[in-house]
Amino acid sequence: MNNKLDAKNTITKPEPLFYPDLADSKAYRIPSMITTLKGTIIAGIDARIVDSRDNPNEIDTTIRRSTDNGETWGSVQKLVSYPGNGLDGAAAIDTALLQDGETGVIWMVFCHTPGGVGLWNSEAGVGFDQDGRKILFDAENNQYSLGETGNVYKDGTIETSFTVDEEGYVFKDNVPCGNIYFKKGIVENESMLESRTSFLQIIKSEDDGLTWSEPVDLNVQVKESWMKFIGSGPGRGIQIKEGKYKGRLVLPIYFSNEHSKMSCAVIYSDDHGETWARGSSPNDGREFNGKLLSAEKTAEDNSDLTESQVIELPGGELRVYMRNHSGKQRTAVATSTNGGETWTDLYYDNELIDPTCQSTIIKYPELEDRKTRLVFVNPADPKHRKNGTVRLSEDGGKSWPYSKQIDSGSFIYSCLTVLDNGEIALLYESDLDENYTITVNFLKFTLGWIKS
Repeated sequence: MNNKLDAKNTITKPEPLFYPDLADSKAYRIPSMITTLKGTIIAGIDARIVDSRDNPNEIDTTIRRSTDNGETWGSVQKLVSYPGNGLDGAAAIDTALLQDGETGVIWMVFCHTPGGVGLWNSEAGVGFDQDGRKILFDAENNQYSLGETGNVYKDGTIETSFTVDEEGYVFKDNVPCGNIYFKKGIVENESMLESRTSFLQIIKSEDDGLTWSEPVDLNVQVKESWMKFIGSGPGRGIQIKEGKYKGRLVLPIYFSNEHSKMSCAVIYSDDHGETWARGSSPNDGREFNGKLLSAEKTAEDNSDLTESQVIELPGGELRVYMRNHSGKQRTAVATSTNGGETWTDLYYDNELIDPTCQSTIIKYPELEDRKTRLVFVNPADPKHRKNGTVRLSEDGGKSWPYSKQIDSGSFIYSCLTVLDNGEIALLYESDLDENYTITVNFLKFTLGWIKS
């Protein structure tokens, strides 16, 4: 890329990419987006089948793809769908996307919850036993383990007459008796249910997003027994390009403790996604209102750090931009010099006005002048999710001298990506009305437009 791209001054009109009743879904929410090595745009989204609410709800993980810089789009592809209907259905919610630049594998992380379970009523626990087998409970709350072949075991080794198929349906002596993903009490012949908690799961594509793997549970690797909820950023992750941790895959997550207080962190992989680990949270060791916090123990009001996005600065330093509940109405920022394993120097960026909402940020590819350009988008209003604004920094986030309004009205969650031709693409939620109807729009703009 060269500085000529910096001189262009263009922006396209918003195009509805996900909207009510598209592909038999009443609502869509929570955008994620990347540009692949082949130049394909993958736009991820929750398909909220009957209602726009968060879980508990029937929510599927879906995408659309474009191979011509967003000029045209393929149909909606359903990637993950769990059993159950309507507000009683199980969920695959809140995606974040990342491509491994060395292997070409695309990763998507998301949160799965069984029917009847969401952020606020997730129970503490990993959901797996010491041997890594999914824990099941019967109506009397007796604990069982699910084997790899679908057999169900009591006390770890005693095989029972229960079996579970690949879609979670339970059989006792070949007689159907519910589904492990169903809401508790939804069927009369209920037998086995998975833990009533949240599960961080991941899928991958090895063919530029055309086909995807079955979900893999990450709870055993990255969730602690004291955690209740766990979920993704959402939005996008990064692969570290410089320094000691070059090649590391990094995806943002957040989780809650016994007091339902939330903290963000990242999960990371140094073996191209074969295994994952979780770093500490910016809340760990943070001084807040005169107290030293830990993500596990904090019960402090307004200490929550939730949805976040991560960028890499020159030299391999990471910076995380966080939704928070401090009441300052500014985006929180912290720094890591060890690839996301620990974080320091948390502050609130006074220029990044925020109504307590998810935001999106990317580092723009280096141009000939070698400036560190960051592009940040959020609803820039201290009280309401409106006034969608894009900001540009040319000094690595020390200042934000350039800004442009995307939409003066409703503006909620969003995600950025840089296209092969140097344009910047934005996927964002808009058109909120009294019926909670949301359209997810796609548009493109240039660096020059932000500065014009």
